[in-house]
Amino acid sequence: MDSNKQFQDQQFKEPTKATEGGKLHDLSEGIKAKFQAHSANPGPVIPQNIGDIPQEGTKEERMAKTQELNK
Repeated sequence: MDSNKQFQDQQFKEPTKATEGGKLHDLSEGIKAKFQAHSANPGPVIPQNIGDIPQEGTKEERMAKTQELNK
């Protein structure tokens, strides 16, 4: 296992002809740019004015639906 780790370290440290041209680097930078939004982790969307969201049915209908779903 130790020799495998050394081999991996050597691969990343020593540039080869495939990576010297920068094609592989440019490709990885493009991929990173596309996925940066996924790593931002902004959290849930919270509306500014909750009163503008219409509610379905009356209070009694919502309570009945809640009771039915929680059986």
